[in-house]
Amino acid sequence: MTARLLLLWVGFAFSREADIQKRVVGGRQCQPNERLYHVRLSGLDPDGTWSFCGGSLLTDRWILTASHCWQPGRVEIISEPRIYRDNNDNVHDIMLLKLPYPTNIPRVAYPDCDYSLQLKDTVNVAGHGSTTAGISNMRRLGQAPSLHCGDLHVVDCANLLTYLRNTDVQTWNYLQYQSLFCGHSSTVDVCWGDSGGGVMFNNMIYGLISTGNPTVACVDGGGFINLCQPEYKRWIQQNINNP
Repeated sequence: MTARLLLLWVGFAFSREADIQKRVVGGRQCQPNERLYHVRLSGLDPDGTWSFCGGSLLTDRWILTASHCWQPGRVEIISEPRIYRDNNDNVHDIMLLKLPYPTNIPRVAYPDCDYSLQLKDTVNVAGHGSTTAGISNMRRLGQAPSLHCGDLHVVDCANLLTYLRNTDVQTWNYLQYQSLFCGHSSTVDVCWGDSGGGVMFNNMIYGLISTGNPTVACVDGGGFINLCQPEYKRWIQQNINNP
């Protein structure tokens, strides 16, 4: 399959003015000057429904997002998506997409990683998904026209991984070889459609939204790809510097 065979539909919407569209359960509407580097990835699935993810503009041509957001034929690109695989050929939930043309939209700041996130540090997330939960915090589908942000505290991933091990072995197995950190709040959570969006600390991207409790919000927290993992960081730099 060549790159141009993937030009089946377009789903890029950059976060400026009315295009700033993300959602977080229990969050707040973001300010107009927040998340200007955010990229919305959306498109029509084979069953006729629309799905969407988030991403962050790293350079004028490269978007960083989660690899589970991609399926063949789902986004407009000019080269194959670059997905991180480890030495055992395991696919990790991190992906780079190259835009067909440069953009002058602001880029996200990548951390030097001299500082490692600590438990109870506050990170900021944003997303396109539903801003509310149902009875007993049960998740429900939805999206809204304005960007929503929310703050979470860094927590141990044990609760989330235990839940997934008991309810979704396939996802739990997939996460075993990922480098993750987790965030939780009793009133804020990430939701469907937030995947791939940046997890920010001190205005720098430390993580990618990857997973969470798929049934109940604000219980086990979200799982985020740790972008300060040395192999991830090295892979990102090698790819964006060698297009």
